[in-house]
Amino acid sequence: MLNAILSPIVGLSVLQARFFRDAGYLRLPGRFDETDVALLREKCVSEFERAEGPVQRDASGSVVRLSRIYARSEAFRDAFTAPIILGPLGSLLGPNIDFVLNRHNHVTVNGSRTKAARLHRDVLQWSRPIVSVLIYLDDANDQSGCTQVIPTSQLLPYVGTPNNGGTWMDEHHVFAGLPDQALPVPMLSGQILAVDGLIFHAAGEGSEPGTRFALSGAYHSVDELKSPPHPAQATVVLGNNIYRGDM
Repeated sequence: MLNAILSPIVGLSVLQARFFRDAGYLRLPGRFDETDVALLREKCVSEFERAEGPVQRDASGSVVRLSRIYARSEAFRDAFTAPIILGPLGSLLGPNIDFVLNRHNHVTVNGSRTKAARLHRDVLQWSRPIVSVLIYLDDANDQSGCTQVIPTSQLLPYVGTPNNGGTWMDEHHVFAGLPDQALPVPMLSGQILAVDGLIFHAAGEGSEPGTRFALSGAYHSVDELKSPPHPAQATVVLGNNIYRGDM
């Protein structure tokens, strides 16, 4: 069991929640300790060695992403349901929260890259957004390719052409000139970044050698107007599944 699962549930301050809503991202105040990070990293290395599908490989055939990790290990489930994540998310999403099983729910490994990844959104439009959460198991800075975000871009126009559920910024002329506004968000090992699903973001260019692991999960409020989701789509991690429809 991770140490973080035993910590108290503490929400965000009003100003922290306001910053997330305005800027579209927030470093969460909690942090996984060194023991937790070491255990999670060990689990990542083991799973990458097994390379059991579904996986994503790069051009050389190396595995760079493992999907459906919530079901792979108790350690991963503990991380995604730790109070240091669910407490802040309760301030953003309310008392009843789903962990999304069919979006994100993966671990990535990044090495040095010659150019930054493409800026993208994680979902298409605002009426059913998600909060994406990244748990860093290694330091991430400008030299190692930390996450890049365009603050407030969750408020930019919506377009309907999907990128596996999201939107590529460079495919739409309405966003021309904005990629240059991306800012790096350096993170330390064990820190947690929450990102609005509509903010444009991407992994940055990295020049440092070595591998860097990060866990990625997605959350949204329980939909009180919809029957419970299929168990392959989402699972309640805080509060209850509620239904308040009139039928």
